[in-house]
This record gives sequence, structure tokens and C-alpha cells, in this order.
Amino acid sequence: MQIWPTLVDTICPLLLVTLVAFRDLVPASAIPALVKAFWTRLSSPFHQLIATQDLDGVDYTLPKAVAVHRALTIISTVTAFGWLTSLCYSIVIGNSDACLQMAILMVCWVFVALKFIRRPPHSPPYVLIAFGLFQLVGACLSITSHSLRDGLPLAMLALQILLNGSFIYAAGKLPLEPIRPTPKVARADQIPSSDLTSPEDDAHLWSWLSASYVEPILTLAWERTLQDTDVWSLSPLFQHKNLFKKRVEYRNRYPDQSLLRFLIASNSLDFIIVLGLELWGTVVGFVPAYSLQRILASLDNPTEESMSTAYLFAFVTFMAHLSFAQVDLFKNWHTRRVYERTRGLIFISLFEKALMRRDVSGKVSGDEEETSADLGKIVNLMQGDAYAVAQRFWDFAALISSPLRLTIALVFLYRVLGWSAISGVFVVLIAYILNYPLAMYNISITRASWKSKDKRMNVVNELLQNIRFLKYYGWEYKWSDSAREARETELGWRVRENIVGVAISFIWTWIPSATALSTFAWYTLIEKEQLTVSKAFTAVALFSQIQEPMTALPDQFFALLHAYVSMQRIDSFLKEAEVPDWACSLKMPIVDSGRNTKIGFHDAIFEWSATENSSNEPRFVLDIPDLLFPVGKLTLVNGPTGSGKSALLGALLGEMYLLKGTVYLDKTNHLVAYCAQNPWLEHATIRANVIFGARSGFDEERYEAVLEACALNKDLDMFEAGDMTEIGEKGITLSGGQRARVALARAIYSDAEVILLDDPLAAVDMHTAKHLVEQCLQGPLMRNRTVILITHHVSLCLPIASYFVELAGGKIHHHHSASKLRYSGLREADMKEDETPSTEISQTLTPENEADLGVQTSRKPRGDNGKGRLIEAEFRAEGRVPFKTYWTYIRAAGILSWVLTITLMIVIRFVNIGNQVFLAKWGEAYDVSPEAQAQVLPEIHYPWDNLPPPDEDVKPWLHIYLYISIVGGFSVLSYMVLGYYASLQASRTLFLRLLVRLTRAPARFFDVTPIGRILNRFTSDINTIDGTLQPSARAALSGVLNFVASFGVIIVMVPTFAPFAAIIALLYIRLAPKYIQVQRDLRRLESISLSPAFAGFDELLRGLAHVRAFSMETRYLESFFQKVDKFQSFDHFYWIVNGWLRWRYDCLGSTVVYLATVFSLWQGVTNGSAAVVIVQAGIFAEASRVLVRVLAQLELDFNAVERVVEYLQVPQEAPAKIPKNAPPAAWPSTSGDLIVEDLEVKYAPDLPPVLKNISVVIKPSQKVGVVGRTGSGKSTFASALLRMVEPSGGHIIIDGVDIAKIGLEDLRTRITIVSQDVSLFAGTLRSNLDPFSEHTDQACWDVLKRCHLLPLLSHSSTKGQVTLDMPISQGGSLSAGERQLVALARAILRRTSIVIMDEATSQIDTVLDEQIQKTIREELSASLVITIAHRLKTIIEYDQILVLDAGRVVEFGTPKDLLKVTDGKFSEMCRSSADWGEIEDKILTRSNENN
Repeated sequence: MQIWPTLVDTICPLLLVTLVAFRDLVPASAIPALVKAFWTRLSSPFHQLIATQDLDGVDYTLPKAVAVHRALTIISTVTAFGWLTSLCYSIVIGNSDACLQMAILMVCWVFVALKFIRRPPHSPPYVLIAFGLFQLVGACLSITSHSLRDGLPLAMLALQILLNGSFIYAAGKLPLEPIRPTPKVARADQIPSSDLTSPEDDAHLWSWLSASYVEPILTLAWERTLQDTDVWSLSPLFQHKNLFKKRVEYRNRYPDQSLLRFLIASNSLDFIIVLGLELWGTVVGFVPAYSLQRILASLDNPTEESMSTAYLFAFVTFMAHLSFAQVDLFKNWHTRRVYERTRGLIFISLFEKALMRRDVSGKVSGDEEETSADLGKIVNLMQGDAYAVAQRFWDFAALISSPLRLTIALVFLYRVLGWSAISGVFVVLIAYILNYPLAMYNISITRASWKSKDKRMNVVNELLQNIRFLKYYGWEYKWSDSAREARETELGWRVRENIVGVAISFIWTWIPSATALSTFAWYTLIEKEQLTVSKAFTAVALFSQIQEPMTALPDQFFALLHAYVSMQRIDSFLKEAEVPDWACSLKMPIVDSGRNTKIGFHDAIFEWSATENSSNEPRFVLDIPDLLFPVGKLTLVNGPTGSGKSALLGALLGEMYLLKGTVYLDKTNHLVAYCAQNPWLEHATIRANVIFGARSGFDEERYEAVLEACALNKDLDMFEAGDMTEIGEKGITLSGGQRARVALARAIYSDAEVILLDDPLAAVDMHTAKHLVEQCLQGPLMRNRTVILITHHVSLCLPIASYFVELAGGKIHHHHSASKLRYSGLREADMKEDETPSTEISQTLTPENEADLGVQTSRKPRGDNGKGRLIEAEFRAEGRVPFKTYWTYIRAAGILSWVLTITLMIVIRFVNIGNQVFLAKWGEAYDVSPEAQAQVLPEIHYPWDNLPPPDEDVKPWLHIYLYISIVGGFSVLSYMVLGYYASLQASRTLFLRLLVRLTRAPARFFDVTPIGRILNRFTSDINTIDGTLQPSARAALSGVLNFVASFGVIIVMVPTFAPFAAIIALLYIRLAPKYIQVQRDLRRLESISLSPAFAGFDELLRGLAHVRAFSMETRYLESFFQKVDKFQSFDHFYWIVNGWLRWRYDCLGSTVVYLATVFSLWQGVTNGSAAVVIVQAGIFAEASRVLVRVLAQLELDFNAVERVVEYLQVPQEAPAKIPKNAPPAAWPSTSGDLIVEDLEVKYAPDLPPVLKNISVVIKPSQKVGVVGRTGSGKSTFASALLRMVEPSGGHIIIDGVDIAKIGLEDLRTRITIVSQDVSLFAGTLRSNLDPFSEHTDQACWDVLKRCHLLPLLSHSSTKGQVTLDMPISQGGSLSAGERQLVALARAILRRTSIVIMDEATSQIDTVLDEQIQKTIREELSASLVITIAHRLKTIIEYDQILVLDAGRVVEFGTPKDLLKVTDGKFSEMCRSSADWGEIEDKILTRSNENN
């Protein structure tokens, strides 16, 4: 009895069945506790992060696989009967040696059959599959050894193979998991849908081994373009809410451990599996090289026995390649799971941190290292650093396998070439020595490069966020220059990175050639040995094996360092200061005892920043010794501009740093609602903003009551879609007053018991204010709710208030009951002032338009009629990427650079092939017999034919090999340098074109396009163009050239292989179209799904205080989970489809190498020619496998260019400057008229005109008020003066110049608009006043004094004086009133002759407003002033009044004259105004002055 068949098909199966029997028969309770504990400890790294049993909604009703169970039972029974028959046959013929073996196998199969009958498995019985596999292999070994083993007939062996194969196949048809994570798992017969989860969770073993479970989506993609609803949802095992739960559990268990530690622990099982698979590839990866040596050695002296050996090792290589295909499929799946989990966990950790960290929008630091992350940096963390860290988790196994592969290769090389291999080791050591300083330098470059990228993103973000203001001032071009400079700085660091990269890459790319050269020289010159074909090509194969780990190790090391830098940046963000636990629902402790109903402060001191103030810059301090607000009552809070009213609410919400003392506020269970001074709204419908995830959901009766109480019904009737009108980014769809009342409605509709209102009455006229007080604040909706109301309308609100608080300079000036105030007369003067609503309001609030009073509108039905959508779905291209996109990139990179690149690639291919042919000739030159010469195919005359035999003089051969290596080295070096140059040029050109194009886009484009969508172009797409596109394009070209070159060499060497190569190529091509189609669709879907995932980040950061006040953090977190799940599902199946194709192509590639080897052996070519054919067959197989993938990847990467090109087509404004029509330097003068002639304006050619035949003449220095009802065209008129909207007819002539004929920058820099929409930039006070340093410091100081800013900025300071270097931010470093004063000071500093005012002082208190009005009259006395008035009393003393109605001029004249027209529009407006008495008094006063 032969030992190997017996071991394989008897002993091993017996051990496996014994193991199964032991597991089934021995109860778990019988195992000692010590053994259990040891096993638990030992197996802990092998546990899944998320087990199916951990999930909610697990489907335990998996259908029983009855047919499979019956098949397994029948096959086991038949096999047992077969072994019983064989046992009887052996007894009959007297073969006693086989009886025991057959008896054992019969018993084993009887046990298996009984097991299937008694307890059918619901998942593959892997041990029993191994049991059947051992018997199958044993039977195959018996047949291949041509032995009738143990007397069994050949037919019996064939039947054994059939039965064992059937058993293995049937067992593999069971689902991998006995239970499914959800009932919605997709089945093979179902059309793919996002309502179903990934079919991975219901796959059987064979579909898992070949990735066949993904085929339904390939079929669907071939039939039509995939939509997002056609792609399966992620498996619950991959969904981010489940990952987040595990993250929270781990953090609670180990609070001191970092995110990195959790990432390692959570992926330990995948790490172990991937490492095992990687080690298989590392060790077995040398089988082809060893087989090549044996095959070529067999051809040195071809005999029948040696040829059999050659064929055997060809088959061994074939099996090794097939194993690589399977191992790669498994390895890629597990590494992708590590990657996706790591990236997803970082995403949700960053998002969760953003919800918990302090709002640092008002903090500005001069130290870049200490600056808190803003939007630009956070986007980079998510779309840059998160990917860098996740990628290292994907590639980690190679870092371990590379040294092992290098060691094995060197040992193998020593076995082939002896001690001469040591010279190769010296070359490697020299390479590492040269590499070390480059590596160290690369680290510092990486840090600086990331910082420069953050800075560039911050500048671009600031440009886009404030684009409308910048266009108003004509500054967008200069700001885009700043972005361009930041980009150039970033590219400068990229140049340094590229230089270091070229040096490092060249070292490791040329090392194999240098190693081969030194080794061959030593071997032939010093050791005087013959470099035969088998030794030479085996050595070259080993040098290639050395090249990969040698090249990979430094790359992996650098990538690890880059990931370390990225992880440091992520950790730095995760360590930023957070709000207190009680202020954030994600951290709020669960208290079992009754909740604290107190609301207020005890001995509390607050600051906006807790950092030490090393400079002498002013810092605001809020000092509240003791203050408790009455529960269930209304409290009024009052004080002058900058006194700390808004800060009081911020402190109560936990948004300020509590330096000492206690805050009393219970935010659990959504008990608090907040309406801020600056109303923050979501990019959603009006209804969605009012509901805002309330616990009670949509209650129509309550909803209608809230709309009525907040006076919103009339506004909704003006919108065609009613309350389903979509609110754009920053509330662009609504006026300021409407935004304020929607925010108020949100607070009132909520289930909150405590409502904090920051001056909502300031945005409305007296009529609406009274309505809000009576119907809202005093109405049933506010009954038994604690309300803290900041307001200047003391007299209006005092009758319904219970408590009154007055602030001054960050301290409480008075606080007592409202009844005491009502009878004390303490505030009589203030109350008198407050009879009219002139108050400090939000940064973006527009007072209600008094011209709308009395207007009746028809009531529109509630509900979505499809007309309220503002933002259209992001465009998604379909079909192939058009040639125009490729041509755009080619031109951006430079046509010449691409011509040179292709030329160098061709040269490199010729050099590589020439190198192999020369090496083959060198080895064959040791045997110059006529027989050997006759076998060389084909007969070609080479330059080295006349060289002396290497036995006599090897130096000429070494010289030629050196020359080939040098040419190859310099070709590769040139290729690298040229590639980096072309990539840099393309990156620079496309970014600049995109920046310029968007800078010159009309304002309307930014109204209907989310900023996040635009930022995605500047992050994800530009990052792809920067780092991925050029290598992808070069890989595609390289794949094409490799395919053509290797195919040509094989056909030349072995012509008979051509038909088979063509058939295999057709198989490659047949698989490709479906793959390309589905890959294209999935990548495009992923690209457009990225925008919503990150677009909301800007919105969230601006509204953090509101989200936390309403305790809506969980709602936003879950929404983020869904968005990330969505885009990751596309990425997930993209890579699964990639694995589907790769497995098939790897199998075909293995077949190509095997057949090429067999044909070369069969045709009888020389060993040199056989070596070239085998090497080129490997290249052909790799090229065939890679070609479709890289071509598809190229098209997918060019999707980034396609998306950029899409924005290169956006409409453009007129030129910034027209030199031939440039206005005079002093234009417009203070003596020039403003003439409007037949002005007509349309927002689009197919829309009706908004302004119709407007004709007015405004004299120099006149002050003109523009009034009219909502929608009358007032704002459009102002926009037309600045050409924000281009006129479709008529002319606007300013001081003799038709503004349509001059450049936009020339126009907008000569006219100033001051609106309530204040835009400030991160920087200093001076940089906000004078961004481009056009004025002296003294001029800045003068304008600050005239605008009364200095006392405001310093009166609440605890130390120091105001300086021009005082930090200013986009967010909350200044109060709303102070911000508007800074904007006014900036406008006055420009000193233009025409000024457009839009409620420019609406946000400051009455006393300061009077001072500012005096400054305006003095500073702008010579200027022509146009004021768009919402409150008539502000313009009643102007020289002229322009009344618009439905886009037409209905009245134009002095206020006095217009009031005399009793049935006139202006007269009607004034008489309907709550301020009519004051208006009448001012007219009489002015008439008396004129008389």
C-alpha cells in the first residue's frame, strides 16, 4: 500500500471525521473552565467586529435547503455502500491490506450520512468538505500514478472521484451563514434594488469563491444605465450606524484608548486572514520562478524524462497561478472590508466630533498649529487624511510580507548563483542608504504640503461662501488671485514631493538592473562560471521578485509616514475642546432621579475662548453672579449693542467657556428650543424646517396654528409651492424677515418647555410685532413654557412678561420682576423709544416691507406641487466619457509631453524585450553546436552575433548588458520626470480654469448650486486630477503597449500559439463590456453621492448651536450614516465587481501562461527562446488581465475631469475690464447724473421681464429712496445698477458713461452697496476694512472713530486696547451690530460717489443709530445715495422717492409732493404704516426748515 494515497484519502479523512464526531458528541459543559478561558483568550483576535447576532432585525427564518440536504444524504449513503462493496470485493480477492482502509472509509461515510439525516447543516460543513477533498485528491493521485490502488479497478476510482466531487459541490451550495442579518437580503433571482441589501449575506460557497453573487447587477447595467435605486444597500454588517455602536461600546469600555487602537482591534480578524493569504502569496509566489528554472534546465539537454519534468512543472506553475487568483479574491475582499470600516469609522468619528466640539467660528489664532479646524480643513480631513489612513490599513500586509519575500528571493538567488548574489545585497544596502535622507526629507514635505492644501481650501471656501458680496464690491478677481497664490504654494510643495519621488522611484526601479549587472559580472568575471539560460532567467525572475518588495517597502514606509501625519491631524481634531456633557445630547449623562427644573446661573463667569490671552487684544467676559429665570413664564432681556445679550443665551446653552460657577438648564428629551439672532435654516422645504424632526411629527392642526401665530400664512401664499418651497443655502429663497419668522415657528412648533428667543421681533414692523406678541408669545402655544426673550420692544412685551433682565458691558445691570418695572418708571425713557421698532437684529434679517401692508393675496393650497424646488439634482453623465474630456486633459498637460511620454514608453518596451533576447542569446552562446543553432527561431541577425563566445571573453557581453541597462534606466528616469511635469501642468491648468470660470459665474449660479457641490470639485475631483489621473493614464497606455508587444513576441517565437491566443483574447473581450459599463455607472453614482454626504457639513458647522440647543445631534448623525452608507455602497460593489473580473482574468491568464509554455515545449524551441516566450506569456497574461481594468479605471478617473469640464461650461459674466472702454480715473464724479432709460431686466431669456421700461434721472448728490411692495423689483433695480443681472433692454448711464459698455470690475469698484447681509472674513480688523492694503492705517483709524466702533470693541474688554490686528472671523467674534458697523466702515473707507444702502444700520440700537446716521450724512454728503427702504420713515427725509410696482415706475418725486397725491401709492403706503405719525411730523419739520 502506497503511503501518500493512504495518508491523503484515509488517515487525514479519518482524523477529520473524528474531529466532527468529537465536536458533536462531547457537550460544551464537559470542557474544563481553564481550557475554555484559554481558548477564549487565544481566539479573541479572531472575533468579528459585528456578528450577525449583534444586529437588530436578524432573519432567523432562513429557508431550509431541502434539495441540498437530500443530495448530501444520498451521495453519502451511496459512497458508504460503494466502500462496503469494495470491502467485500477485497475480502473476496484476498487483499487483506486494503480491508482495514475500506472499513474505515465505510464507517466514516456511514457517520456522515447519519449526521446529515439527524441534523442537516444550514451552512457549508467545511470539515466534511475537507474530508471529501482529501479523498478526491487521493483518487486523482492514484489515477495519475497509473496504479490500480489496492486492487481497485479504474472504473471504481473514477466513480469515487465523481461521488466525492458531487459531495463537495453539493455541500458548497449551502449558504455561508445559517442566518441572514435582515429579511431584505437580495437573492440571485431578484432584480437589484436599493430596497434590498447586499447578496453577499445569502451567497453560497461557490458563488463566494467566484464572486458570482454580483452578476445580477452586471446584467442590469448591460440592459440600461444604473440609477442609485438599482444598487443594493450595504449589508447591515457594513452599515455605519452599527459600526458607530461598536465604536461607542469600545470607547465606554476603554475611554483612554485612541481611535487608532480601536481601528486595529476592530479589524484584527481581517488582519490575520489577510496576513495568512499574503504569506501564501509570498511563499508560493516563488514556485513559478523555481518551475522556470527546472523547465529551462530540462531544455538544456532535452530527453523524454526531462521533457516530462518540464511538462510537470508547467502544470505546477498553472496550479500556483490558479491559487493566486483565489487568494487574491479573498485577500481583496478582506482588505476592502478593513478599508471601508476604517474610512467609515474615521468619517463618523469626525462627524460626531463636529457635533460635540465647541463652535470656534469666532476664534482666530495666529499660530497655524493651534488653529482650530474650519470647514476647509475638516473637508480635507474627511476626503484626504481619512483615505490616507484607511489605505494603509488596506496595504498593511505587504509591509510584513515584503521583508520575507526579499529574504526568500536572496536565499533562492544564492542557491542559483552562489556567493555572487552577495553583490546584489550590497547594491540593495547602498540603495537603502541613499533612500534614508530622502525619506526624512519627504516627511517634512508631506506636513507642509497638507498645510498648504488646507490653506488653499480655506481660501477657496471663503471665496465661494462670500461670492455675492465679493461681486458687489468687484473683489472676486482679487480674491481668486489669493486662491491661485495658495494653489501655487501647494503646487510648489508638490514639486518638492515630485523631485524626492523621482529620486526614490528611480533608485528602486533601476535597482534590479543594477543588481543583475553586478551579480552577473561577479558570477562570470570573478567566479568564472557560465551564465546559462536557466540561471540567467531564473535570476532575472528573482530580481523581479526582489524589485517588488524593494520598491514597495520604501513606498509603504513613506505611505505609513504620510498616514501617521494624517492620523496626527485627525487626532488633533478629535482632541479639540468640546462643549460640556450637559450641553450635548450625545454626551448627556443619564440621570435616574428627577430632572432639575431650575434655569439660570450661579456665580458664573464666561468667555468665548478659554485659551490664555498672550496679546493685548480685547476679550469679552460675561459675568453673571446669580440669576434664575422664572419657570413657565416670560423673561425679557435688554441692553445696548454689544452688552452681551446673545452671549447670555450662548452661555445658557453651553456654547461659551464656563470659567467658574454653575449653569442650570436641562436639555434632555428635546426640552429646549432656540431662535438665534442670526436665523439658521436647513437646506430643505419651509415645512421641513418648521417641523425640524419634532417628536410629535407632523400635526396639521398644530402646524397651522404655528403658521398663523408667526404670521407666515401671507408669506406662504406668495410662493407658488406654498410651504413646500425649498429654502436654499443660507436661506437664499427667503427674505430676512421670513427667515426669522420660520426660525421662530420652528422653536414654537417644537415640544420644548424652554424657548430661547434672540430678538425675533426686530425683524418685523409694529403691526407684525404686535401680532407675534399677542398671537404667539401670549397665545395658547406658549402656555406653561419658559420663554427667555431678548428684545428692545420692552414697552410692547412688558405687559405679558414676568421678569426683566438688563445687561451692560457683559454684566447684569438690573434684574427684577416685570411688575416692579411697570410701576417704577425706571425705563420710561427707553419704553418711549421702543414704541417704534428700531432695534438690533440679526446679521441677515430684513425688516418687513411696510409697502406690503394691506395687500391681499390668494390663498394657495398646502402641499408639494413640484414647483418649489430650487436646487436641481446634480448632473450625472451617462455612457462613455466623451473624447472632449480626454482632449481637455491632454491639452492641459501639454500635447508635446504626451507625445514624448508615448515615445519613451515604446523605447522602454523595446529595451525590456531587447534585454530578454540578449540574455537568452548570452546563455545560448555557451552552446554553439550546429544542433543548437538550428533550433533558434526565427533566424534574425542581431548586433551581438559577431561577439566572441562568452567562454572566451565575457566582457563584451557585460558591456552590452550595461549599455542596455543604462539606456533603460535613463528612459525610465525621463519617463518619470515627464510624467510628474505633465501631471503638474494639468493640475495647475484645470484648477486655474475652474477657479476663473466659477469666479466669473453669475450670482444666480451660486443661488441654485450648493456650495458643497462646488467644493467637491475642488477637493475630490481636483485630488483625483492631482494624484491619480496621470498614473492611471500611463498605466492604461502601458497596458496597451505591453499587450501588443508581448503578443507580437509570442507569435514571432511560437506561431502555432496564435489561434489559441486569439481565442483567449476573445474571452477576455467578452467579459469586458459588462464590467466597463457597471464600473462606469457605479463610479459616477459614487461621485455624485459624495456631494450630499459632505455638502451639509458647512450647513452643520454654521448651525451647531441650534442643533445642540434642540438636541438634534442624533438626528444629524443618523442622516450622515445614511449618506455615507449610500456612497459607500457604490464603492463597495465597485470593488466587488472588480474582484469578479479579476478572478476570471487571473484564471484566463494562468491558462495563457500554461498553454504558451506547453506550445513552446511542444514546438521544440531552444531554452533561450522558451525563456523569452514564458516571460512574455506572463507579461501578456498580466497585460490582458490589467488592460480592461486600467482602461475602465482610466475612464472612471476621467470622470473627475468630466465633472470639472461640466463647470467649465457655466455661463459667464461680462469681462472684468474692457481696456478700450475703461472709464476715467475720477469716474463717477460727484457732479454726474444717474440716468436710467427704458430699462428692462429678465432673469432668463425665456422668463417675463422683472423690470419694465424703467426711466428715471437722479441728480448728483441726491438721496433717493426706493420703495414698493414685495416683488416690485427693488432689489432687481439695485442689482441692475451693479450689473448683477444684465439688462435685456434700455441703458443705465452714470456720469455720461453707459455702464453696459465698461468692465464689471471698473463698475463695481466705483459703486458701493451696504446691505444687512454682512460678510466678514477670517483675518484681522484691518484686513476686513481694507483687504488689499489700499489705505493707510490712519485712514482706517479715522473711519473706525467716525463709525463709533472703538468704544464698542473695547468697552467690554478685560485687558488691552483695540488694534488693527484684532482678530476677526467669519463667525461670532463680533456681535451682529458690531459686524454691521465694520461693514459700514469698510464702505465709507471706499469713498465712492454712488452708494446703495439696504437697511445698513438695522442691527444697532436707537441711540447709536442716530450717531451713525449723522456720520452717514457727513461722510456721504457729496455722494449719490440710493436706499432700498423697507421702513418708510427711514427715507421720508430723502430728496426723491422712487415707487415701483410690478417692475414699473408708478411714482417718482419728493416725499412731500407724493404725499399730496391722496390716491397715490406712496401716500397709501405711508398712511398704512404704523409710523404714520412720525412720518407726518418729519414732513412738517422739513417743510418748515425749507420755508
